[in-house]
Amino acid sequence: MEKKRTLPTQYARLLSLAFFAMILLIALTACTEELQGRPSLGESQGLVLLEEPQSPGNTPELVESPTATRLPWPTFAEPGRASVTKVPPAVSPLELDDDLSIWLLLGTELEAPNAGRTDAIHLIIIQERLSKASVVSIPGNLFVYLPGHNMQRISSAYALGGMPLLRDTLAYNFGIRPDRFIMAHAEEFAWLVDDLGGLEVSVLFPIRDDCGGLATGLHRMNGAETICYVSYIKDGDEVNRTRRQQQVLQLLFTKLVQDGRMAELPAMYVSYQNKIETDISINDFLRRIPMALRLGDPKRVNYFIIGWESASLWELPDHTQTKVLLPHLETMAKTFAQAIEAIDGAAPLAEVVLTYEWQLTQAIGATQTRQVLDPQRTVGLPTRTSTPVPTRTPLPPVYTPRTTAPVATQTPTPGTYP
Repeated sequence: MEKKRTLPTQYARLLSLAFFAMILLIALTACTEELQGRPSLGESQGLVLLEEPQSPGNTPELVESPTATRLPWPTFAEPGRASVTKVPPAVSPLELDDDLSIWLLLGTELEAPNAGRTDAIHLIIIQERLSKASVVSIPGNLFVYLPGHNMQRISSAYALGGMPLLRDTLAYNFGIRPDRFIMAHAEEFAWLVDDLGGLEVSVLFPIRDDCGGLATGLHRMNGAETICYVSYIKDGDEVNRTRRQQQVLQLLFTKLVQDGRMAELPAMYVSYQNKIETDISINDFLRRIPMALRLGDPKRVNYFIIGWESASLWELPDHTQTKVLLPHLETMAKTFAQAIEAIDGAAPLAEVVLTYEWQLTQAIGATQTRQVLDPQRTVGLPTRTSTPVPTRTPLPPVYTPRTTAPVATQTPTPGTYP
């Protein structure tokens, strides 16, 4: 029996009304600034933001969002058992400016509350003052030291010890420690793609034995098809799977900042907050909307991967014939250094950012008009049905899908395996 996935209404109206007024002011101000030399996000010290209401009947208070503090560097635990290969020494901490923040995006095929292996691991290094970012993607079969355990695939860290162990693993092996994280399960990821109206994905290498068969070329994918595309793996080639994940992340982010979709961010947060595991609050998202619009300029986001030039393929010395990637520490360090260098230095904004700001202003105005004409209307979002997962109630849609142009990402051919 199908169950309707409807938007929770206990917070949506209060969040939306206060949010629309705040964002309208931000967007109008941003649109009147010059293309170059406008103040950065970090200069807006007086911005007041929503704090989540404690109960459905409370009126939200306007408070200043607290500034995130960098987590202290950990002391790493000794190996708890023997490893099949030598444990490398801990990497020195990367020198990061105070303006940089580190976000971690994780994906797993299992449904909540199960974690399992995190087959999608993407570090986002954000230069908030300059509105620039670098994405460093890590294949799940990278063979690294898990503090307190032994040498294992990095995709096992979250399942064995949650975010504390994964943070320590990233710190030990890469010299970087995330400030914030988001863990998405397959169901929520598919819902997000569907709520955005699907994606136009350029398939550079055909997939003949899965996903219904995907020939080379442009394909319009729904949520289930996109999940198959980013999860598909052949002959243990996790590097190319990670490249496909990067491609879809870029397409998703471009759709989110287009056509004023950021106006629906409060409703999206309420819709997904009980399913997605994260330590990011609604205030953390809202205060970064101006920066997100600027990151819609593709020249302000750089993509890196720990790939064939940074690791060697190695078969575990057991009966499983499992192949993993052994990292080259020096080459891997250069990759992170390049990612940080790429976002160091100011750059002019592209005109597309002005378009995104104008679209957001129009979307907020249209939503406010609907609220005035129909005060009983919560946020004007549609209701659709989905096939429920056993023991779980599906979530509501976010907003009416719109059609936008795809962003094609080229996937380079991997070199010869070691």
